[in-house]
Amino acid sequence: MKNYERYTTYTPDSYEKQGIMTYLCRIPSDKKIIPVLSQIKGKSILDVGMGTGDYTRLLIDDNEVVGVDQNPHLCQLNIKVHKGDATDLSTLVGGEKFDIVLSTWMTDYLSGEKLQKFFCEARKVLKNGGQLITTTIRPNGWGLVYLLLARHWRGVDKHGCAKRHVVKKLRKAGFNEIKMINLNSWLGIPWACLVIAG
Repeated sequence: MKNYERYTTYTPDSYEKQGIMTYLCRIPSDKKIIPVLSQIKGKSILDVGMGTGDYTRLLIDDNEVVGVDQNPHLCQLNIKVHKGDATDLSTLVGGEKFDIVLSTWMTDYLSGEKLQKFFCEARKVLKNGGQLITTTIRPNGWGLVYLLLARHWRGVDKHGCAKRHVVKKLRKAGFNEIKMINLNSWLGIPWACLVIAG
């Protein structure tokens, strides 16, 4: 199955094409994600799996943002973007510490083991009192439909993680304060979660 390496031949314009799942799931979810991101001011942020930087654009005027992506050519913003994997953050940033590690719509590319490694790496690169803000796909209901369509229709290896498993993995990585906010599809049905952990 394909994973994020399929974007190596994409241009920023071809990456930005909106599919049906964008309208059914992502746009309704932005009603909860964008207000959270819009409140962030004066922080150092590591944006992991940023793609073209849709959410990064909300942050760059009031914060110092550094990116990480397997396909840094997709980001045309005037910020530093490390080419690399979410499971190797501490090596990629060379000891730099951040107030926030942000990762939107990336964890569904990570198996359970890789998700645990990402959480551990995020903890390593956060300052004391720093926060991880990320999204996870629920492996039931509309989230399951999303995952099945990705795998069987588009041939993309996507993964979901139940809330209780996300919490367990975050605690194992050293996060204690964990808030999970349901993200709803256009039908009002939860399909993903916004996770804020410190």
